[in-house]
Amino acid sequence: MGGGVIAGDFFDTNSRLGRSAKNVLVIEKGGLTFHSHCLNTSRPTGFGEDRGQQNDSFFSLFKEDYKFKDPKQADEWKAGPMFNVGGRGATWGLFIPRIHDDSLNDELGPGLFQQLVSDHSWYRMAENLMKLYLPKTNAIHLDLMERLNIRTSGSQCQWQWGRIASEFDESNNFDFAVGAYSPIDKLLEIAMSKDRDADKKCIEHPNWKILINTEVRRIIWQGTRAAGIVVRDRSGKETQIFLKKDTQGKTLTDTQVILGAGSVGSPAILMRSGMTEELQENNGLHLTDHDIFAKSFTYQYTDPTMREKVGSMKIQSYTRLGSGKISLVNVAIDTSSFLPRQPDRAQSFTNQDFPQLVVAHILPSPLDQQNTIELDSKGEPVVIAGRHPPFSNSDRDVKELRELTKGIIRVIKKRLKITLRPTDPDETNEWDDESFFKPLELGGVGHELGTIPLQSFTKSRPQVRFLLDQDLKLREREGVYVCDLSIFPYSPEVNPTLTLVALALRLSRFIHPRTPVLTKDDDTVYVMNQTGDKVKVFVSNRAGVPETTDEIAENVKGRILLPGEILSRKRSRTIDETRPVLYLASPGALCVVD
Repeated sequence: MGGGVIAGDFFDTNSRLGRSAKNVLVIEKGGLTFHSHCLNTSRPTGFGEDRGQQNDSFFSLFKEDYKFKDPKQADEWKAGPMFNVGGRGATWGLFIPRIHDDSLNDELGPGLFQQLVSDHSWYRMAENLMKLYLPKTNAIHLDLMERLNIRTSGSQCQWQWGRIASEFDESNNFDFAVGAYSPIDKLLEIAMSKDRDADKKCIEHPNWKILINTEVRRIIWQGTRAAGIVVRDRSGKETQIFLKKDTQGKTLTDTQVILGAGSVGSPAILMRSGMTEELQENNGLHLTDHDIFAKSFTYQYTDPTMREKVGSMKIQSYTRLGSGKISLVNVAIDTSSFLPRQPDRAQSFTNQDFPQLVVAHILPSPLDQQNTIELDSKGEPVVIAGRHPPFSNSDRDVKELRELTKGIIRVIKKRLKITLRPTDPDETNEWDDESFFKPLELGGVGHELGTIPLQSFTKSRPQVRFLLDQDLKLREREGVYVCDLSIFPYSPEVNPTLTLVALALRLSRFIHPRTPVLTKDDDTVYVMNQTGDKVKVFVSNRAGVPETTDEIAENVKGRILLPGEILSRKRSRTIDETRPVLYLASPGALCVVD
């Protein structure tokens, strides 16, 4: 997801900068498997209560499996990479909650925290890019959330709508996704938005290209600086690609390599590039996933008309546990299957006439120091990773969340007038069952991370070394950045995708800023064209500053600015040259403001 977002954002930046555009080469190991998120395409139906969503089925079908040293550990995992344009952005689960403020500040430090959450923050930009969905709220929804707030106040819960990166029919909240976000859409838009010559042949973008079916094997170093990469095509042929050099043969300092091959793929590239010891000595290679566990119930409304009134609900809340941890609780009421699911579907009765109620929990986790990655004789990654310690319903946090689940279910039963089927835990005393929760497989929703971590600022664990600085650059090397799930210094209590996209946008604008650094004089007006097209500019002169003959003529005819060009004019420090732009809005007509 991170690499796809950066690639698209680089293109948009280039379109604004004209001659200042940078050359961008995007390299994808796979091909074009999906043209959008799988939920925006035709997909199979007929699997009981799923309503045809099936992103989880697509993930299982199209991912590749990690290679494990211990076959028993492979049984604990469902994770694996997807080699296609957009990667796992074709099938991801669409949840985009933020990491809780306290966790974010504690783990990533106050500097990154402020940049992510401020008013004009990277979180806000990421949510806008991903089309954060705000559902329709009726009185019955509001009443349920208020009642849950009262019942769970001891856990500091504040219930709100789940945060989903998809569009839904307004009358059917969280029912059937019709506009699921994926970076694939932007990448294909770029590929198809090429001009044509007189013979109707495509004219390649001058500064942006994508190679598919090409694998990055390793980085070529010039000292400690990245000078290029070695790639391999499907036939096994390897080719060297070098970054731009100066006249002395040295790699230019403003050239970069950005790795986005995933939590196993990216460290494997670095290991093949001679960095195995650096990774091992700086808290790298500890592949980790958080515990996700859920309880699913089939139910019936005692009043059949209530199902239409309630519709589908997906709500969430953070909860602060007695141990000090912050976890996320997701509740899905009669929603599609790509929202919280029961880890063991065989345990739940499936029939589309009987809706499902699912309560799912995510607990944060430090990086698992027992997990690591090795390379085999062919240079391919071998994973040594398990769940340490094993999941247990007797764990203090899990027991506390079971009591919270009990309260949530009882409130929902009462407020929505439902009966649980085929059994009710209040009648069978199932609440005390030591197998009440079962964990999702490790990597079951593609959240494995932490193999090339940022610095962790938390005081709850001993400080350890780290691999990336706050700008996602390898600390002991030059010209190499990483932007995928491997960068996280811990496994948070939420789906990490939104945070990754926010950091990807931040990295994109850091490497390739849209506004150039200028020597800004307070008696000068600057106008920059970032429309991506030619514009005609007129600069007012309210201050009455003497102008040259050319400047006077330009203010009559206008000055043409190409994309990225800047015009400056001397004016007065004390007089604002801003002028309002008028738009005509007529009844019955569309007024476009841009």
